[in-house]
Amino acid sequence: MQPSPYTPGQVAREVVGRAEQLAEIGERLMYMAELGRLIGRIRVDTGPRGVGKTSLLREVQREAEARGVVTVWVTAGGDEPLAAAIATAIRARVTSWKKKSRGRLLRAVDQVSITAGVPGVAQVGATVKPSQGTPAALSESSFKELIVETATAARDEGHRGLVLLIDEIQDADRAGLRTLAVTWQDLQAEADGLPAGVFAAGLPQTPEIISAAATFSERFAYRTLHRLGPDASRVALVKPAGAVGVEWAQDALDAVIAQTSGYPHTLQLYADAAWARAGYPDPGGRIRIADVAHATRQVAEDMDSLFRARWNNATPVQRQFMSAMAQSLTDDRSASRSDIAAVMGRDSRAMSAARAGLIDKGLVGVAGHGLLEFTIPGFAGFVRAQED
Repeated sequence: MQPSPYTPGQVAREVVGRAEQLAEIGERLMYMAELGRLIGRIRVDTGPRGVGKTSLLREVQREAEARGVVTVWVTAGGDEPLAAAIATAIRARVTSWKKKSRGRLLRAVDQVSITAGVPGVAQVGATVKPSQGTPAALSESSFKELIVETATAARDEGHRGLVLLIDEIQDADRAGLRTLAVTWQDLQAEADGLPAGVFAAGLPQTPEIISAAATFSERFAYRTLHRLGPDASRVALVKPAGAVGVEWAQDALDAVIAQTSGYPHTLQLYADAAWARAGYPDPGGRIRIADVAHATRQVAEDMDSLFRARWNNATPVQRQFMSAMAQSLTDDRSASRSDIAAVMGRDSRAMSAARAGLIDKGLVGVAGHGLLEFTIPGFAGFVRAQED
């Protein structure tokens, strides 16, 4: 009897099916760690919820640390603005460093000023108060000093660089995004020999949010995480099982791949439920089509709960939009904005707020020019059922 190697709803222990992304990231980390150079562009992997963005970012963290690089993890959108959250995370990360390195670095942490935060939020150890005249410049200068001092101190401690990891970057405050962009623009020009980099993850609307905060957002390199293809889905099923000596029957594999449409979260649900149905197999065990058939019922219950939570999170107008969209789908994948408008009997421009809100919530994604799709396979059927 062995526990399931699959991780539905959790950060994956191992990222599979993302070889291209990991190869690109690995090359950038090697460039920084081996050559002692700045990674000049901030990489942002975007995609709807459930495609493995956070798992990918955690894999970046593991690989960076394996190369001797100091990592600092921040989830944007919390109680602190982005710059302050990074400063707080750095302070916590360096507590074990030598007194000389730590003292100089903590003085830099204390210089970080919150200049565009939420009213009532206290400044984090700020010894420099933002003036009314040039608050943005002061904050950007202080933040840049913090990054330089941290990367320098990390090198003094025997590390090979600094990597900032920012999850849910679309929830960061606008001032923090601008400060990050300005800092990296300045470092490109002034400190190319500083071993530092930033990797982030966010929802599909992230590029527009960052562009609104910093017009020179070419400092960011965006990559889209799509659903897994059939070959990658097969690897995601076979590799974890094979690592503990269990194999999948071919027809069982084919059934799961067909049912999940490459959506990583659903794939993990199926695999986990099939593993349980197979009796938590020992080495030499096999997952069969009967196990998958039984898992289908369990997965349907889990997905129904997920669908219902997302449906309840939508406004009445957004639900009307999704109902019209479900009726307009071509091949059950995408729908044109004009067809949705026709079903609703409204001008497509009048629906822009509902459409934008659904994209922001991660329920709907852009599938091409003038086309929309539901981000989770099977959600269209749930939406249609709400009309019955």
